[in-house]
Amino acid sequence: MATIDPGNAGLLRTQTAFFDNMRRLPLTKFYYGMSRTGLAPTEVAGDDPELRPQVLEHVQLRRAMVRPVSTEVAMTFVRREGRWLLGAEVLEKSTVPRARPWYGVPVDVATRGDLVVLTDRGAQVGARELLDRTRTALEEVTDVLDLPGAQPLLVDATSNGLPAKVNQSDEDAGAYSIGLYATSRDGKQDRGKAGELIRANPDDVTQLVEGPTTLRHELTHFVLDGFGDTNPQWVTEGIAQYVGLYPGLLARARVTDPTLRARLADRPVELTAPGLWGSDPFLDYLTAEAFAEHLVTRFGTAKYLEMMRLFRRIAVQRNLLLGQGVVDEVLERVYGVSAESVARAGFDLVEQLSGPA
Repeated sequence: MATIDPGNAGLLRTQTAFFDNMRRLPLTKFYYGMSRTGLAPTEVAGDDPELRPQVLEHVQLRRAMVRPVSTEVAMTFVRREGRWLLGAEVLEKSTVPRARPWYGVPVDVATRGDLVVLTDRGAQVGARELLDRTRTALEEVTDVLDLPGAQPLLVDATSNGLPAKVNQSDEDAGAYSIGLYATSRDGKQDRGKAGELIRANPDDVTQLVEGPTTLRHELTHFVLDGFGDTNPQWVTEGIAQYVGLYPGLLARARVTDPTLRARLADRPVELTAPGLWGSDPFLDYLTAEAFAEHLVTRFGTAKYLEMMRLFRRIAVQRNLLLGQGVVDEVLERVYGVSAESVARAGFDLVEQLSGPA
C-alpha cells in the first residue's frame, strides 16, 4: 500500500480487496508493464501533477494458463511530495476486461488440475460446487463428441465485469467463451494464446448447475477451440446446442409457442448467413440446432467434425471468415448434399415442434 495515494480511502479499499483476491489465486506470475503512450488521466483530488501511461497487467495461473494473460488497466498516477503514487484505477465501460475476474468484489477460488473456477465470495453457488458441475459437464461433452477435453480452462462466474450480449440483440448471454491472450510486457508484441475462459453471467449460475444445457453448450465451444471464426455460426452454435441438449432431440420434442410456425414462415428457408446471425437469437439458435441435428443423426458426429475441419482449412488457405462463400462447396465435399437440402431438413424439424398444422 506504500505506493497508493493515502488520501483516497476508496482506492485503498479497492486495492486491498484486489490483492486479497490475488493471494487466493494459484499464481505463478504477476507483474505490470508500461509503455510511453500517454492517455487522458482520471481526475484525482488536489492540484498535483497527474499522469496516465498505458499500463498492462500480466497474470498467470498455475496450469490454467500456458502464459500470462495481458490486460490493459486504467491507472492514473499523481505526484505527491516528490513521489509518484497510484491515484486512481477505473474500469471504463469501453474497456471493461472480460478476463480480469480478480478485480472488484471478493472472490472464492476452487481448482482441480488445469481447471480454475471463480465465484463471488458468499454466492449462493460457490466455486467448489461450480467446479464439480463443470467437470461433470465437460466429461459429458467429450463423451458425446468423442474428443479429449484436457486443456487449461478458467471459469469466471463473478460479478466483476459485464455480461455479454447475444450478438446483435440486447439480451444478456447466460455464458460465453473467449480465448485469453498474452503480450510483451509493454503490450507492443503479441505472444499468443494464454488460455481459455468461460464467462458465466453471475445471475444465472444457479441455472448452470441445476440444468446442464448452457454449461455444456459453452464447454462444447471450449472443446472445439479453433473452429470459431473459420466456421459459419450455424455450424458452431448448432453443434453446441445439440450437445447441450443431448440426448434430447428436436425430432421428439414439442413446444407450446403458438407463434412459432408463423415466425418460421416469415423466415427464408436457408442456412443463416453470417451477416444475419443474431438478428433473431431464438430462431437463429433453434434452426442452427436443427441443422446440426439433421447432419449428426443422419451422418454421425465424426462427419460433422470433418466438415468443421474442412471449413477451417479452406478459411486458412483463402483467408475467409465464418465460411463465407464456401458453404455449398464444403457440404458437397463432405456429405454430397446441398445447402438448400440441409436448410429444408432443418426447417422441417422446427416446423414439427408445433405439431400438425
